[in-house]
Amino acid sequence: MKIINKSINKSSRPEETGVNRDVLRSIFGEEQELNLFKPPTLERGTGDPMKMTRILVWPNVTFNINELENDSFIQTIYKMIKGLNAKGRFDLWWEIVLPLTDVKDGKKQPFWLFNPQPGEEDQFPNVEIIQVKWPSSTITTRGHFDKFSLNTAFVNKDNRNDDDDYHYESQDDPEDDNLYESHNIGTSVKRIRSTTIGKTKDEGFKTAWQYYEDEVNWNFKDIDLIFSHLPDTTWNLMSYLGNEWHHIPPVLGYSHWFDVKEVCNWNYPNFIRQCEGITLMKKCYVNTESQKQLVLKEAREIFRDKVVNKLDEKIVPFHLPVLDEYIEDGVNENPNISSYGEGQDGEIVEQNKKLIVFNHRTKIYKDFKNFILHVCDPLWEKRKDFRVWIPLLDVSTIKELGGKTWTQRKEEYLDDLDFKGSTTSQDEDKAKEMYLRRLHEECTVGFAPKQTYEGWSVATTDGMMKGVPYIMWDSDCYRELNPNADFVSSYEETVDMLGKYLDDLDYRNKNAHIQYNHIKDNLLWSTKSKQLSDDINEVVESVKPANQHLDGMQKLIERIKEQQEIHGECSKKRLIRQFWGNGIKFAPYRRALMEHPNIRDKRSRISTYVWDTVENWKKYDEKNKKK
Repeated sequence: MKIINKSINKSSRPEETGVNRDVLRSIFGEEQELNLFKPPTLERGTGDPMKMTRILVWPNVTFNINELENDSFIQTIYKMIKGLNAKGRFDLWWEIVLPLTDVKDGKKQPFWLFNPQPGEEDQFPNVEIIQVKWPSSTITTRGHFDKFSLNTAFVNKDNRNDDDDYHYESQDDPEDDNLYESHNIGTSVKRIRSTTIGKTKDEGFKTAWQYYEDEVNWNFKDIDLIFSHLPDTTWNLMSYLGNEWHHIPPVLGYSHWFDVKEVCNWNYPNFIRQCEGITLMKKCYVNTESQKQLVLKEAREIFRDKVVNKLDEKIVPFHLPVLDEYIEDGVNENPNISSYGEGQDGEIVEQNKKLIVFNHRTKIYKDFKNFILHVCDPLWEKRKDFRVWIPLLDVSTIKELGGKTWTQRKEEYLDDLDFKGSTTSQDEDKAKEMYLRRLHEECTVGFAPKQTYEGWSVATTDGMMKGVPYIMWDSDCYRELNPNADFVSSYEETVDMLGKYLDDLDYRNKNAHIQYNHIKDNLLWSTKSKQLSDDINEVVESVKPANQHLDGMQKLIERIKEQQEIHGECSKKRLIRQFWGNGIKFAPYRRALMEHPNIRDKRSRISTYVWDTVENWKKYDEKNKKK
């Protein structure tokens, strides 16, 4: 494969609106000026030889795909990898598939959450993001699987690295390594493609997206584990990788949502497909034991006992912990907010008011309407010394409740400060920091509402970790989250309990410390990540390794040693070229290679095998420990 450098006329680059490029060039120089608008491409991985485990992560994005940082899946996988990296699990290579966030000037906009800020150390050298075309409708994603976009995304990442400065063409002689050889999964990228698989046009007759059948060979990759957060499409992914290619990796799952009839109000729920996906997994996390029982209850109405027993065996509760860094503040025993009102003589005076927080989504399944009409409004009739903060309230989608506008409620008790998502990671980090700081400094008490879906409440743990005590609706899922809380079972009881927390600061502080300590003792990533680490090992090791003495295994070992002599390493592409087809599944051989005492895999995007003596590997490990 050869590489052709295309000349670029710098002056022909599209200019950003409102930016004087000439001034920036004169100050920073041309290269620095370009970097202000295009962050440099990160070369992930250190190349250190390890016993690598390569994980393909399949997403479940339910939020606005152009504000991915706000999505619960993104927040979960980010915390998972951060917690594991803190434990030294850099032998895990994460390839995360994410939606294509936006297109500008014909180019996709990158997702930067896992990238370091300027001057910061890279905390995620073992993470690669692959962006694919993705439906904007949450329901549509449950049945969506697009191998063409998936292929194109991986070929682009492998061969072009999102850089249009280069054009790749295949060589007539693929064995000629003297010119240029890609060891990635793409065999070529066609600049002008002749085969269009699908096309969609918008009203202006401009192409919105196109699907191309890129030349791709997934066998040039290694996949040790699929971590699927969308059970609905597990079969599609396994069928594609296992039937069209030679991959049969085991699957670890995490289902953030089930289309159970208690919460599903659309015509064609995906519950059956979700259960089918779980039966193909080795293990599948759910948020709570209560959620598991809800799934099993509905499954018994549809499936035979054999299937229900399999679901019972594979579904495992995983209580989402919090990052250790978030609990450093402890409990603020004097929270209040300042506001201004009219005094007895008509003068404007500063008033201290207590803040109640409802930091959940303002949806039906979170009982938001009843919280306003049957908790906040009656509490306001009784007393006027509080405000209610609803960070996720979007008044454009909920016009009014109970015949009263939001403007009227803001004049009464509704706090007008809110936490909104943003389009850049820096702004998002700042907004998140402000949100957490306000929880710690100003909130007297929080409320965890009745919910029809027995899920985990990240909003509640957000408050508890910042020292805010929560009054909780009496349900099994909340008792799993915190058995020491004050539980209520009616709106009248909720109003009375909120009054107690507002009136009795000592009682409030005692419960704040109890709930904070529960988070500190039971729900930190520093301790919880061990379960995830152990489960990853268990699922990967469920693949039976090939016999080291088999003819095929011996050929692999000999080729690694041969390529080691020539190139100093052996890529997966060199390892199987003209040697391995789709019929023989590679997973057992991959496991045997990683268990071989002389063979390691470099920590980089593409599997690269290295051979050395056991004694030399020991010396290498000792040297790295000293570093």
